[in-house]
Amino acid sequence: MDPRKPFTPPPLPPDLDWEAKDLTQLLLAARTALGELNGFSFAVPNPMLLLTPSIIRESVESSRIENINTTVELALQGWLFPEEERRQPDKEVLRYRDAVLWGWKELERLPIGHRVICGIFEKLLPDMGGEYRRLPNAIQNSQTGDILYTPPPADAVPSCMAEWERFQNAPAGSIDPLIKAVLLHYQFEAIHPFPDGNGRTGRILLVLGLVRDGFLRLPILYLSAFINKNRSRYYELLSGVTQQGAWMEWVQFLLGGIVEQARSTTETLQRIYALYQRQRDRIRTLSGRIAALDMAEQIFLNPIQSPVNLGRALSVHYTTATRYLKSLEGAGILEHMEIGKYQLYVHRELIEIVSGNDVGSH
Repeated sequence: MDPRKPFTPPPLPPDLDWEAKDLTQLLLAARTALGELNGFSFAVPNPMLLLTPSIIRESVESSRIENINTTVELALQGWLFPEEERRQPDKEVLRYRDAVLWGWKELERLPIGHRVICGIFEKLLPDMGGEYRRLPNAIQNSQTGDILYTPPPADAVPSCMAEWERFQNAPAGSIDPLIKAVLLHYQFEAIHPFPDGNGRTGRILLVLGLVRDGFLRLPILYLSAFINKNRSRYYELLSGVTQQGAWMEWVQFLLGGIVEQARSTTETLQRIYALYQRQRDRIRTLSGRIAALDMAEQIFLNPIQSPVNLGRALSVHYTTATRYLKSLEGAGILEHMEIGKYQLYVHRELIEIVSGNDVGSH
């Protein structure tokens, strides 16, 4: 197959034996791992304590796949700065976070269809108009410029995406919803409906599909960490479906990734929540009128704080917020940092966990 010629993927689903024993065992492992992750999210009184760190980690990892490189710490710092003072990679990561949260909220009232898909794209790349591409597109080797893949022509995108939506929102029938999610992820990337941001949009849609299908109540799966670690294999298997119809290898690979990342995410979130409980109890012992529960929650919701930001969140004067932050610095919970005119307080231990230093990520 000539990669320079547009490829229009055939409609889903492919005709394969979805009852194969290897696949059944993998599905059971994926359902079990997702069930444990989801169960843990119900055990935490304020689920936002898990959601906020999860999404910033996933945002950094997903952006890194597109060679947008920053760190959890730099992205969190950028969130405190005005838009015009943010570095471009941090802007992109924070937009990813906003896109996930926006899409998750929209699921309450909308199916995963045109409005949600284009809304996510618009949140990610606000300067691109928020609609499907109207021009040809191609994926090139960034070093050589060789064309690796040419998606369907622009005039075929609306009908391809209408078919994608139909399969996305149809009853699963005999196909397990997890297999369906993996098939849809390939199909979205093959259609490549937008001029840019297709990888990021597709990864958000995959996790939102798991929420919509009841596997997760929160979009907290760090799937991009697995894709990053296996990046060349991920693209090789996407290409294998296009070139040879090698669906089974693709499905097994991504289901294996869901198993691995659901387990890893559960371990990370357990560490975050254990740290939260320890530090909440520690804050309660500090002298001064600090609202222990509110303070503990704020430094987990936003692991880098400024007095102004904390004051706004707690409805106190920024001088009172400064006193609270200094008290936590004195207790060794936060670390003080000056960046230009900004006085910041960094929750170092949480950032280390969220950055993946507990699971061998960068």
